[in-house]
Amino acid sequence: MTEDLVARWTSAEWRDQAHGWIRDRVRVTGPIEESKVRFWSVVLKVPVDGGWAWFKENAPSQAFEAGLVAAIDRIAPGRVAPVLGVDADRGWLLTADLGTPLGERRPEDDEAAAAELADLVLAWSSLQRGLVRHEAAMRGARVPAFEDWHAMPYAVALADHLAGLPEGDGRRLSSQDRRLVDDGLQRLGQASARLEASGIPDSLEHNDLHLWNAFRGPTGATSFIDLGDAVWSHPFASWRIALWITRSNLGVGPGSAPYERIVDAGLEPWTDLAPREELRAVLSAAERLSCLHRAESWRRLMADVPVECIPADWLDAPASWLLSAVAEDPYVDAMSD
Repeated sequence: MTEDLVARWTSAEWRDQAHGWIRDRVRVTGPIEESKVRFWSVVLKVPVDGGWAWFKENAPSQAFEAGLVAAIDRIAPGRVAPVLGVDADRGWLLTADLGTPLGERRPEDDEAAAAELADLVLAWSSLQRGLVRHEAAMRGARVPAFEDWHAMPYAVALADHLAGLPEGDGRRLSSQDRRLVDDGLQRLGQASARLEASGIPDSLEHNDLHLWNAFRGPTGATSFIDLGDAVWSHPFASWRIALWITRSNLGVGPGSAPYERIVDAGLEPWTDLAPREELRAVLSAAERLSCLHRAESWRRLMADVPVECIPADWLDAPASWLLSAVAEDPYVDAMSD
C-alpha cells in the first residue's frame, strides 16, 4: 500500500507525535525545525543544550536505518552519530550532531582531494571489515541483503517490471533499452561469478558513501550517516562514488596515482584474505554490482509512494542504474549522485 509520505510528514498530527517523542528523549531548547522533507525521508533539526540533535524517519522500505544505526552504535561506538533515541518499529531515529561534514571542506588541490577520498574509503572499509563478524546483528536490524549470485535474475526481473509499465510512465523501460539489458546480461553474470569466487565475505555496503555523509571527530576518527540505502552485500561496491568522483572531478582514472591511492586504501583492511592484486581484480565487478544496488534502492522507494508523488527528475533512476549495470563501461552512462 502506497502513501503520500510528504503529506503525512507535514501534517499537524504527525508533527505533534514526532515532537512529543523527541521531547521525551532530549531537552529541547527552542523550536524544532524542518530541515528536509522529500518523498523518501524527513529530517528535523532539534535545538538542545550545547547544540543540535537530528531526527529522521525514512520511507517504509528504508525504515530499517533506525535499528541499523543503533546496532552499529553499540558494536562500534563513534563510527555513526551517537544515538539519543530509537523506535525501530516506526523507523524513528534521534542522533547527536557530528558537526561539519567533510564535504563542506575545500581541499587545497586535486592531490588533497584524492587524499580525502582515500581516507574516507579506508575508514569505511575498516568499519566493514569489523562488521563481517556481526552479520547476525546487522541482518537482525533488517538491512536488506543482495547476494552476488542474484544479480542476473534480479536484472531480468527489474527489466521485465519496468518494461511492463504503461506508456507515459516516467519509470518505464523502453523496448530498445530492454534489449540493451538482454545484451549486457553476460557481463553482469561474469561480474557476479567473479565476486562469488573472490572469497571476500559480505558486509555492510553503504550504497551512498561520499564526503557529505562523513564527519571527522576530535580524535580523528571518521563517522558516517545516511544508511537508508545500505545493503548487506559485497563490500567493495561501496567505493563507487569515491572512484567516480576521481574520474569525473579530478579527471584521472585507473592507473593514475590518485585513483590507485583510493583503491589501495579500500583494499588494505582485506589484504589478510588474499594478495592485493587478487583483490584489485574484483573491483570492476563490484562497481557493476553497485549499480544494481542503486537501482534497487530507487525501486523500493518508488514502491512506497504513489507515482504522482515522485518528482519527474527521479522517475527514470531505476532504469538508468539498471542500464549502467549491464553497459560495456558502467561508468560512462551512470549517474554519480
